[in-house]
Amino acid sequence: MDIYFPNRKLAAILVLSAIAVSYFCLPAMADARVATSSKVFFEKNGEPYNGSVSFTVTCYGYVVDNSDPNRNNYWGSNYVRREPGTYNRTDVFSYSATVDHYGDEIFEPFYLNYRVIDYCSLCGETDGKTFEIDNVGDTPIPNCNRRANLVHFERETGVCRLTTNETRECFENESELRAQERESCDQYLEKFDKKKLYPPDTRTLEIDGVTMVLTPEYCECDERADSIDLNCTSYMIEVPCDDYCDPEGDPIQRDCSLYYEIPAYENGTIIGTAIETDTEIPVIHSEPGIVYRNNFWIDLWEKFVYPLLSTNY
Repeated sequence: MDIYFPNRKLAAILVLSAIAVSYFCLPAMADARVATSSKVFFEKNGEPYNGSVSFTVTCYGYVVDNSDPNRNNYWGSNYVRREPGTYNRTDVFSYSATVDHYGDEIFEPFYLNYRVIDYCSLCGETDGKTFEIDNVGDTPIPNCNRRANLVHFERETGVCRLTTNETRECFENESELRAQERESCDQYLEKFDKKKLYPPDTRTLEIDGVTMVLTPEYCECDERADSIDLNCTSYMIEVPCDDYCDPEGDPIQRDCSLYYEIPAYENGTIIGTAIETDTEIPVIHSEPGIVYRNNFWIDLWEKFVYPLLSTNY
């Protein structure tokens, strides 16, 4: 006898969500690599710096392992960080890269799962000199956005197809139609009777604490719901894979902007104070060729532009 979710509508939503997520190349589980494109902006004396910079970002904190009593809550909102002084702070994540121009792109996936970060630091080298920024925030990727339209890579054909607003709307409509059809299937459910002999392959589900039998009529209705197909993939657009995938061949799902200020030098000695991203540097919103760092533009984006864009998602 199979036992199912108490709320079968919730179960259907979860299954449909899982299918949609896997289809659009999002991680099927939270613990997965996320292909990322990051634009790196180094400045010096308040001006864009176009020299070559090699740098390493190292983050310190602790790893959530099996010894953490709150490990099972890591992916939820109930996770409680360990109190300072109750753990040995170690380096839990680092990456290195080299950029040759202001706004160059890197493809670090920033795998941060099960890492709890207190702060990150940066060590860099440019023009034969090294520099350090003691604190660049409590994450190596402070400014990131998930791409609204993702790419599906068909490995058997090597073709990449970009989802569109029409694609998402179509799948939403398809899911709604399937859900409506499934609701009509409830009339074919029967209350389980302990005195009745059922075939060995009979399946059941629990609804509000009552065991219900999935009759052949119910299963046929459920199959009709699953067969509803609005051909949503027809709204996808074929695109060049090189333009939408990282060097590993994975479709890029996230865009980030990283800003750092190179400390000034005088006779080989650092002068001035390095700017920390968690206090003095405003959030960066980026579009192709545009970087907003002035608070006025940030306010304008967050209050007016972003809400308008978000209404389509």
